[in-house]
Amino acid sequence: MTRDAAANPVYLDHAATTPLRAEVAAIIEETQAEAYANPTSQHSAGRRARQLLEDARERILAAVGGRVSGPVRDRLVFTSGATESNTLALRGMANAAASRRDDGRPRLAAFSARDHSSVRRAMESLHNRGWLVTEVPLEAAGRIDARGLAAWADEAATAAAAILATTVVCGQTGVLEDPALPASLPARVPGGLVHADATQGWALVDGPFSASGAATMTLAPHKFGGPRGIGGLLIRGDVAVEPDLHGTQEYGLRPGTEPVPLAVGFAGAVELAVRERAAAVARVAGLRARFEAGLLAAARTLGVAAEVIAADAERGPHVSTVAFCGIDRQAFVMAADLAGVCCATGAACSSGSSEPAPALVAMGLPAGVVQAAVRFSFGSTTTAADVDAAVARLEPVLRRIGRGQGLQAR
Repeated sequence: MTRDAAANPVYLDHAATTPLRAEVAAIIEETQAEAYANPTSQHSAGRRARQLLEDARERILAAVGGRVSGPVRDRLVFTSGATESNTLALRGMANAAASRRDDGRPRLAAFSARDHSSVRRAMESLHNRGWLVTEVPLEAAGRIDARGLAAWADEAATAAAAILATTVVCGQTGVLEDPALPASLPARVPGGLVHADATQGWALVDGPFSASGAATMTLAPHKFGGPRGIGGLLIRGDVAVEPDLHGTQEYGLRPGTEPVPLAVGFAGAVELAVRERAAAVARVAGLRARFEAGLLAAARTLGVAAEVIAADAERGPHVSTVAFCGIDRQAFVMAADLAGVCCATGAACSSGSSEPAPALVAMGLPAGVVQAAVRFSFGSTTTAADVDAAVARLEPVLRRIGRGQGLQAR
């Protein structure tokens, strides 16, 4: 690696996490000084912390299009992050369903390989509690297979309870799920509930929560310039959720003193994301197109076969998964890091695993493509100069690895 690359790595892993925005960092620091007290304390300092916490909650609900007035108001539960939010949503709705009579009818749940590992683990726990859990197949383009979902819905139509997990933007491919899917399920499955994991790409995909049809939705501000250590679970006002861990905080749905400065920073990040969404989408999509064109051109010059996964599908503008066929993805990512480019083999929570990405396998891609797939992702701090530098740094990586594995044209 050159000295410049070592000192200035190009960060193309925004799908894993994003740098904390300076504006948000300032908000958190200011709030920390003002709201140091426990928001459940009854004295004036505690009441001030509580006021800032609830103001942040209302600001986020309003910014994401939740119902903040009227007889049935939506709720926002602050959690430790997306994993907890997904778990609370799925297990919490299942807990509420278990408290109702089932008249001997089964309880059904479904998910897909698009979903985060936390969703899969939550579904495993439902299975262990007697739920009939189905993994719905994916289409070749990476969305939930319509026929597979219809078959599950037919079975779930007479169930005592039915829960479907969906992911708005696939963390591995960037492919968007059909936005009409959550709203369509209740019409086919009376009482059916949809959990939407919007962790990946929420800031770049428009749509109010109240119009989504989802019963619950997960948000994580560290994916769009906000703080880590806090997440959000949106809960539709008419949906019952019962916790696994009991406490007096957050509507009684989770224990633990709320981190007020992080909540206020969360609100600031959400409002910035909504305000800048249109411009950000256009800018980031342009950067991705520039990167893909440059990288594929470099690969062709070197005689290395490369393809963008789901290139023709509707994708979130910030994710590009490229397969350098015949090249081991983990070896490539390590070599790229040494060359000064930060990229990933897939979801950060699974990056230590040697197993192939479930979404790519479920899409029916050839094993060689799955084994070679590397994810690059872009964000608010990415520039055109970064993209060009990344392509320039990755070209010798492709040359070296391609030569070592006999992939270059003779």
